[in-house]
Formats: sequence, structure tokens, C-alpha cells
Amino acid sequence: MSELFVDGDRFASGSESDRTDPTTYDRPAAEWLLEHLERGVLLAQGPMGSLLQSQVGAADIPAAYWNIAERAEVERIHGLYRLLGADIAITNTFQASGPALARDAIPESVERVNRAAVFCARRAAAPCTLGSMGPCGVEWTLAGDAGHAEAVGAYREQARSLLEAGASGILLETFCSMRDVVPALDGVGSVLYGMPLLVSFAVDDDCSLLGDGLSIEAACLEALHAGACAVGVNCCSIPAATESVRRLARLTDRPIMVRPHAGMPHRTDEGELMWDEDPAAFAEACERWCADGARIVGACCGAGPRTLSAMAEVIEDGRAAW
Repeated sequence: MSELFVDGDRFASGSESDRTDPTTYDRPAAEWLLEHLERGVLLAQGPMGSLLQSQVGAADIPAAYWNIAERAEVERIHGLYRLLGADIAITNTFQASGPALARDAIPESVERVNRAAVFCARRAAAPCTLGSMGPCGVEWTLAGDAGHAEAVGAYREQARSLLEAGASGILLETFCSMRDVVPALDGVGSVLYGMPLLVSFAVDDDCSLLGDGLSIEAACLEALHAGACAVGVNCCSIPAATESVRRLARLTDRPIMVRPHAGMPHRTDEGELMWDEDPAAFAEACERWCADGARIVGACCGAGPRTLSAMAEVIEDGRAAW
């Protein structure tokens, strides 16, 4: 296997081994996360993809490609979120599995893209960095068939790359059905070796999964049974997020996550993607989420630095009370 050196960091190129080396895992940051989830509320950084896509001429550039082509910009965004108060960095790897990279015609290896993303996120010096993983897009019918095995392998490969590069844990996010999340739980679980797993679902305003209609309670119970240390919702409306937190707080004493989006984007006359961000609405909802028992709060697509700053003020003001 050849190696590529970038800014003093070593990235492997070419095919990776199936062997996992858990001795490289960032155990201290993982312990920090688990310890502080018991103490109070943590603020997760804002979205990466929507901020990158909203830049001039970038609406159709896959977010994962920025980790290779424009690393300085990825680092800048992570650093801005940290400066505004984020306790948790989240890597720019939501669609950086093997199948996703192939779909987006990104030729670099899963290992190189994910290692570069972890490096960019860790430059912000947040106490912990979660490796983001979204649905890989592989269809399957029965457990053990070719499609299922491909999906499990894709999730395993990405999770291993993230953890060996220094991620403090894995965040499975924006999963819309149990069919999506089952192979993800299997693949990620095989390389965790005790590292934190957090699972977040996308729901409608009835708090049901967008893909199969399963209730948020049933979905989170499955994730908890599979070993998740925290569960919750993301990429949903603020009302759905608020109701989901309330319902999950009755379901479990495990940490609850909540990171809704800022609504649907629209294109400007120049073709750029724009969101109607409302920091005040997020700040008001954040106060309720924290009071209802959420332990990781943040924002998803379309809610950028202004929203994070507003939420940081709420958390700072309320930490003594919570």
C-alpha cells in the first residue's frame, strides 16, 4: 500500500486491509464524551454539506469531495463552529461510504477521504469528533444475501477508516427506515471495540420514520438494543424534534440527541442553494429540548453559524439550571 503525505499527515492510498487496528482509536476523547453526556448538555457543530453547497458555484459538488479538493475550507468551517461554542465536531463524511463515493464519481479511496475528513475536523480542537455516516444506498432483500453483505461491508469499511483516523465515535445519522439502519448497525458494530455509537433518525411531523413509518420509539429501541449509547432525531422540523425529545425522554434514560433542519432549500436565480435560517426559532426550541432532557443539541441542513451561536447562548445561560 502506498502512502500520501499532506500537511504532515499520512494518508493511505489504494485498497485497505480488512483488519482493524483498535489500538489507534482515540479512547480519551470517547471517555470524555460518555462522561460529559452524564453531566449535562453538549452542543454539536452545525451542518457541513449545506454550508458547502450554498457557496457560489458549489450546489452540485458532492460534499465529500471537499475533504480532498478544498481541505482548508472544510477546516475553516469546523473551526468556526468550534469558535462559536461547539463541544462536538462532526466529520464531513455523511456520504463518504464506498457506494456513495462511486455514485458521486469521486475516485479517491474510502480510507483517504474519511481520514482527510477526520484530520480537518480534529484541527478545530473540539473535545471530541464524531464520524458521520449516512445511508450508503445499497438495496438488499434478505439478511445474508449479496446486497445485504455489500451494505454491511460498506459500513464496516467507512467506520473502520473513521475510527482508525481518530474519530471519537460513530454517528449514524438521517436514517429513514430500519432497512437502512440494520446493515449499518451490523457493519459498524463489528469494528467499534467499545467506542461510542450514536444513532439518529429522520422523522416526519408525526415522529415516524420517513421511509417506513415506524415510530421513533420503536426505531430507537432497536438502536439501543444494538448498543447505541445515544439516540435521537435529525434532519426533521423543529416541531417534530421537540415532540420526539419529549417522547424519547419517557422511553429511555440514555442520552437523547436532537438536530433539526432549517426547512427546505430553494435555488436563487444564479442557481445557488439557499435556506431560510431562523436562529431565534432554534434558540427558543433549544431551551425546551434541554429542559425536556436532551443531552446533545444542534442543527442540521440549512442552519449554520448564526443558529449555532444562538443555541450556544441558550446552553451557556441554562447549564447551571440543567
